[in-house]
Amino acid sequence: MKTLIAYASKTGTTEKCAKLLSEQFNGADLFDLQSGNPDLNNYDVVVIGGSIRAGMLHKTAKKYVKANIELLKTKKIAFFVCSADVTRANDFLKANIPADLLARSFYGDSFGGEIDLTKQKGLFKFIVKKMTEAGAKKGTPLPNILPENIKKFADKINSLS
Repeated sequence: MKTLIAYASKTGTTEKCAKLLSEQFNGADLFDLQSGNPDLNNYDVVVIGGSIRAGMLHKTAKKYVKANIELLKTKKIAFFVCSADVTRANDFLKANIPADLLARSFYGDSFGGEIDLTKQKGLFKFIVKKMTEAGAKKGTPLPNILPENIKKFADKINSLS
């Protein structure tokens, strides 16, 4: 089965996770949606991932899904998100992926997230800084990438063949 891993990343975490996922396969193609639109006709399995900000999927990933929804319905499809709140992956997917397409997907999960203040801008940088400072005072650890979720996700895809 020919597999595509397409992603859109704001600060690099989703790109990092997409690369970690691609390492779990023999010959999966990795594609940054911000550099164009891959031709889905060449793939049996399509994985789409994106960062989550304020509950919203990266606009490039969301736009790509919307533009290709009919073709995506003919593929084995899975979704992943990168977010500091890993417990809400299903909520984020339901809020951002059309219900009929999400119902056809075989899997969806969160790969966790990272907070790098040097990559944040404007008001979001201020908010994230205040949140991390408050969390540090409470002893709350910073979010991180979850390799075990990436491995579980890859296992689900590999079980399709």
